[in-house]
Amino acid sequence: MRVLIDLEAEMDAAYDPEYHGRLRARMWDALRDTPYDEHGAQTPGFSFSNPFPWGDLNEGDERQLLIASPREEQLAHIVADLLENPEVHAGSMPFRVTDTRPLDPDVGPPGTEGVLETATGVYAVTPPKYLDDPDEHDDETFWRSEHGMEAFFDHVETQLQRNHDRFMPSDDPGPKEVDAPLFESYEMIKKLWLDVQLSGDVEWTVLVSKWRFPYRVRDDHHRRHLNLALDVGIGRRTPLGFGFLNRQLENDE
Repeated sequence: MRVLIDLEAEMDAAYDPEYHGRLRARMWDALRDTPYDEHGAQTPGFSFSNPFPWGDLNEGDERQLLIASPREEQLAHIVADLLENPEVHAGSMPFRVTDTRPLDPDVGPPGTEGVLETATGVYAVTPPKYLDDPDEHDDETFWRSEHGMEAFFDHVETQLQRNHDRFMPSDDPGPKEVDAPLFESYEMIKKLWLDVQLSGDVEWTVLVSKWRFPYRVRDDHHRRHLNLALDVGIGRRTPLGFGFLNRQLENDE
């Protein structure tokens, strides 16, 4: 489940690619004193896109933001607070919420073909077993092409399994508990380094990658896994806005 948020720029501003920290803080502000006030949890559930479309802002310009979660009530708390307190800062970009509407994307029943695309970069970490000398690396060695695609998908499926364990029925197998892969084909769009404010006084430069994943839904389990990825994102640090997925529509270029 996700919600489309309509935004209006409150002043002229350059587009700020370091929007992650302040947007995440706004989500936590909205969830304060609710049953979903889980600040610090590894799998808090929500994920969000960048404010789009990309580009510098003039006062009054319209932008949109997507917020997703496997828990409808969590989204309801966020939306209620955004409507009551409509001020939103995405990095240095000040917005006011003007409207919201729910969306429920679905990859489709078994046999459906489509494409999932990352709207924001995937923060992927290479599991130590794929490194030549794991002792020389820390716990968050950014994935690079030379580490291989097996390492990338192992990380992605492991992170999704953690969300599956928390949010999905225990008798449904997760993406690491089935033989077939989550994605059978892929296209890397690009890799890029980003400066990200992780907290008030901590900034980190991270390596992320953007992807397209053509898919064909194998069965109902695969459908649930892909739809969960649409709700929670893929990779690590998805509550910071990394790894947000969209389903590419047929008329998209």
